[in-house]
Formats: sequence, structure tokens, C-alpha cells
Amino acid sequence: MTGGAGFIGTNLVKELQSRGHEVTAADLYNTDRDNYVRVDVRNYRQLENLFEDQKYDYVYHLAAEYGRWNGEAYYENLWQTNVMGSKNMIRLQEKLGFR
Repeated sequence: MTGGAGFIGTNLVKELQSRGHEVTAADLYNTDRDNYVRVDVRNYRQLENLFEDQKYDYVYHLAAEYGRWNGEAYYENLWQTNVMGSKNMIRLQEKLGFR
């Protein structure tokens, strides 16, 4: 799952794990949690490396920049993460066939 350190991501990780699923969370931020990897979705090669190590059946793409201030002051980050990050995930989904 991308965006695994965000508000929705951390709660979804907990819920999926409580249902017995093995979850790998990826995010741009550093954390010492189990089954966590640091990946920037804006960088296709970083995502590609993540998917080389393990086959995933399902991938939740939750990585996003949000908020009015981010949109106004840091629109480049918002554009790169939200648009290019999604494009990278779609390219990988087409290549690898995960759901």
C-alpha cells in the first residue's frame, strides 16, 4: 500500500492486519514500524524495486499531497505526487497485473 504512513493508510493497515492479511506499507516518511518501506511514488524506479522483491495480489494506492496550502505553496509536489505517482502505479499495474 502506498501512503501507508498517512491517516487513512495507517488505519487501513491496522484493519487489514486485524483480518489476517499480510501488509507492506510504503510511504515517503521514515518510521520504525514492521513491514514498512520508504518509497517515493514520484520515482518509478523506487516503486519498481519494491515490486521486484515480492509479488502482491492487491495494492492500495493512497499516497497523496492534499490541502489548500500545499496546493498553493507547493503545487509542484502536489502535481508530482498525485499525478505522476498515480501514473507510475498504473504503469506497474499494467505490467504486473495486481488488483
